[in-house]
Amino acid sequence: MKRVGAEVTHFKPGDRVIYCQAALGAYSEQHNVAEDRLMLLPDAISFEQAAASFLKGLTVHYLLRQTYQVKPDELFLFHAAAGGVGLIACQWAKALSAHLIGTVGSAEKAERAKTAGA
Repeated sequence: MKRVGAEVTHFKPGDRVIYCQAALGAYSEQHNVAEDRLMLLPDAISFEQAAASFLKGLTVHYLLRQTYQVKPDELFLFHAAAGGVGLIACQWAKALSAHLIGTVGSAEKAERAKTAGA
């Protein structure tokens, strides 16, 4: 059953959405989630991809855009650049035209981080 509350304005039944940090019940087939906790999920992103990356992406957002606004051509250090959060940070920094220097634990991880934009 797909429904939205009477006061919901940004979503309609059948929309693909993602959320994090809502009330208990993440593994349930149906779930009530406040509208301000939802984001539309583009068709190009699978539910599996979204589940694996959404919270990591939010973490990078608050680090690079809220905690400190990274600017073009700015140089900064990021630890664990080949991990899930780190790889998103490498790509985001590149998109911002910033220069991320990443720490990693092996040559293989260094290559992964460089490929992602470090």
